[in-house]
Amino acid sequence: MSNTPLKRALGLYATTSIVIGSVVGSGIFSSPSQMARDLPSAPYLLGVWVLTGILTLFGALTQCELVGQMPKTGGLYEYFREVYGEGVGFLYGWANFMIAGSGAIAAISFFFAQYMEHFIALPHFSHALQSLGLSETTPWNIPILGAIFPYQFLGRKAVAVGLVVFLTALNVRGVKLGGTLQSISTTTKIFAIAAIVLVAFIAGSNVGSTAHWSAPSMVGSTISGWSLIGAIALAMSGAFWSYDGWGNVAYIAGEVREPSRTIPRAIIQGTVVFILLYLVVNLAYFYILGIDGVANAPGDRVASQMIFAVVGSGGAGIIAAILMLSAFDTTNSSVLTNARVYYAMARNQLFYSKTAHVHRKFQTPHVALILQGTWSICLLVTGSFDLITSMYVFVNWTLYLLMGLSVFILRKREPDRERPFRVPGYPYVPAIFVLFATAYVIITLIADIQASQGPGHPLMKSVTGLALVLTGLPFYYFWRTKRNNSSANVA
Repeated sequence: MSNTPLKRALGLYATTSIVIGSVVGSGIFSSPSQMARDLPSAPYLLGVWVLTGILTLFGALTQCELVGQMPKTGGLYEYFREVYGEGVGFLYGWANFMIAGSGAIAAISFFFAQYMEHFIALPHFSHALQSLGLSETTPWNIPILGAIFPYQFLGRKAVAVGLVVFLTALNVRGVKLGGTLQSISTTTKIFAIAAIVLVAFIAGSNVGSTAHWSAPSMVGSTISGWSLIGAIALAMSGAFWSYDGWGNVAYIAGEVREPSRTIPRAIIQGTVVFILLYLVVNLAYFYILGIDGVANAPGDRVASQMIFAVVGSGGAGIIAAILMLSAFDTTNSSVLTNARVYYAMARNQLFYSKTAHVHRKFQTPHVALILQGTWSICLLVTGSFDLITSMYVFVNWTLYLLMGLSVFILRKREPDRERPFRVPGYPYVPAIFVLFATAYVIITLIADIQASQGPGHPLMKSVTGLALVLTGLPFYYFWRTKRNNSSANVA
């Protein structure tokens, strides 16, 4: 294990940029269309964004209390390790490695490459070769993972791999360098998104209307009762995907100056900024397109459709560039933060031992960064990241539930413990977050079970995600036994 310490080089601005950069990625451009198809009018959709924003803020405030008490590199891994024991802490870290962290890096870097095709024609294999893969319908039956097509999207995967390699190498060279890049890219991204909102409201006054903010949907206007509740729950899932990532900054507590004070401030400030940003962006979408226009926008093209309605086809390149910038920024924040979890695990001798090494010159966990980048590239090359990230939200909210409960457990177990930050509105704020997280996990699980019994018997993403997390148990017992034997030999 390396004795070189991590360098405390990040201040409030860089830390806040990491919070915003971890959240504001592709979700705000891809989620609104599907959400609009599920709901009866724009006020319902805007209400979903507000409600999920409030719940996100409650979760962020809850985590701030934990950060203040335990400003350690590794974030939630360290909190779970202390509150629930090292086994639960390890499974959190394993979930981050297998699903949340590496999967997000692969998915967002692929999103970056997808929009590069607007400017550059990327190479690809023949259609026949792209169709070859490992799936449930081929001789290589993989019933849990389903279809994997490694020959698809050659050019996009090559660009995405290049981005992962570049950002990994950059972050190996220093956390301050990675933080500076994050500050620049996040600031640029916010100004770019704000600019297209201003263009929509100013230049789009001839096509837009504030009446769109209250107009009913032609598709979902008849939804009511339990169907409406189900539609709201489904739309909230898309919103939570867009809001996710606010807690990642806690992973780098060991490299933040005055972390007990700086990280809670960064989380609160960043959360408020991205909630307001998402609201004004959605207001702009509805102002120009109306709810039916948003609902009919294909995939992640709602921003492009909005700008096209205002300035014509010339705006497509602008949106593509903003989407690339957004994906670049989020990928960097994911690379920078998540690797610290595996470093912390290795420091406790519960991961590949060299992952705990710190670069003597750059004072970064370079082995953890390289290992993370390697697994992300494996997910990219095989094309399995789509399957991995589809399990992400359920697994993450199961872990958020445990996080919320941690505050109550520590308050009862150690009432006199120093708490530089106390969650305001205790016990109501964390209790509301815990109750919602519980309901969300149960409803998602029930819906997943019901869907799996439908035509085609689709994959139960929630159960499969938990199964992938539990694959870490043999590794946990292996590393724990190895550590205990080593300690016994030393004694």
